[in-house]
Amino acid sequence: MKTVLVIAYLMGGHVIETETIDATNMDACKVTKEMALAEKTPITTRYGANVVIAAECKELSASAQANIRKPAL
Repeated sequence: MKTVLVIAYLMGGHVIETETIDATNMDACKVTKEMALAEKTPITTRYGANVVIAAECKELSASAQANIRKPAL
């Protein structure tokens, strides 16, 4: 299984953007999540104070990974 940190940016209760960051395992994901949300980082300073940031660590199965759209180059 692949572990990822999923970050959602919410404004007025609506998701305006999501970001997915690869993690080596669930423990590493949780540490990254805590650091990203507790300090001033590019993640927390991406938008203004009116945007709420939520984050969750998830384990993705191989079939779930296949369904993730890859960005166009």
